[in-house]
Amino acid sequence: MTDNTHNTYLIVGTPITHSLSPLLHNAVYRQLGLSRELRACDPKDGDGFQTVLQQLRAGIYQGFCVTIPYKGAAAAAADAASAVVQRTAAANYLRRNPDGSIAAENTDVQGFLCALDQQLQLSPAGLKVCVCGSGGAARAVCDALTTQHAAQVTLVSRKPAALTQGDTTLRILDYNSLQQLDESFDLLVNATPVGMNDQLTPLPQQWTNSAAKAVFDLVYRASGTTPLVTSAREQGIPACDGRAMLVEQAILGMHFCQIDHDPAQLRSIMESVLATSNH
Repeated sequence: MTDNTHNTYLIVGTPITHSLSPLLHNAVYRQLGLSRELRACDPKDGDGFQTVLQQLRAGIYQGFCVTIPYKGAAAAAADAASAVVQRTAAANYLRRNPDGSIAAENTDVQGFLCALDQQLQLSPAGLKVCVCGSGGAARAVCDALTTQHAAQVTLVSRKPAALTQGDTTLRILDYNSLQQLDESFDLLVNATPVGMNDQLTPLPQQWTNSAAKAVFDLVYRASGTTPLVTSAREQGIPACDGRAMLVEQAILGMHFCQIDHDPAQLRSIMESVLATSNH
């Protein structure tokens, strides 16, 4: 069935040129016969994000996918938020309701868990995990890990004092303190932008090679793998980038935006596009 109402959606982030979301979403829309379009939008800063939010409320757009660094602001802007959004104070999907109100969802949590199982054959239960980052993506990963009974989650931030430590399963450290520890981790997760547009890794490669048994980099590139994934695989460490998570969170996000097709069908379309594109 064809949806004859043209709806425009945005993927909002800074930077945004690397994003594969328009490629994936628009392929789904075309194959399902939906008159929708997802466009990339870089609002440049928080003020710019507030401007596009006003346009969402006005009905110029029908919904947003939200990425770095606006997930916290997206959660704060919502009139109605899911339990996951409330726990993480981060949203990666916004939907405009017919009355002009904004609903928020966080599909990163379940998307991360699905990709972790698919790509690394890991379940959080009983794992010792190190998570780099303190933004919305990091909060989603920590929520996924703690609710699924990870044995210990160490959150590493440049400004650890600014983070709350209400959850006793979280240990919060700065990068120097982490590297002074004489311990290893079942999983290292990069939830920072490091490696997206540069050749850097969030931690020294020597530390990662000795301390991490597996690596999940939430970052991905339009072409090739990230420096963190490349260096880990060179050492024989199981590693994946964020592409599988991108697909899984998008499936859930499309359902949130009222595309109620079979998840397997949506996954097949997006995986086919990733496999056959030049990206």
